[in-house]
Amino acid sequence: MNRPEPCFPVRFDALAWAEDLARSTEAGRGAGIAARRRYERGGVPRSELRPCDPEGRDGTRLPNCVKAYVPHPDGRFRIVFRAAVGPDGLEFVFLAFGVSHHPAGSHARTVYQIAHDRLRPA
Repeated sequence: MNRPEPCFPVRFDALAWAEDLARSTEAGRGAGIAARRRYERGGVPRSELRPCDPEGRDGTRLPNCVKAYVPHPDGRFRIVFRAAVGPDGLEFVFLAFGVSHHPAGSHARTVYQIAHDRLRPA
């Protein structure tokens, strides 16, 4: 008997989402928008979530955070969520969307750096 995969509700911050999409490529925007629609419609499947390093080599700190590869299963973009307790239990709150790793010499911020900064506003 196949059970449906557990999916978790998500919440997106409209301003942060718009900021991240504006910084992305056309391909990134398309993939991100499709992923968000799917997650808001049915939740994010547990199998699509991977833990973020609580303390990254780049100095980022993302405790209680997970990432989803966009497009699933191995896209170059990521959505980083923070785990939270909502009215119906566990849910995931959007922190950042973007590229996980830039080419050597790039000064662009990674999705992990953006998420880190949003967790610790100046």
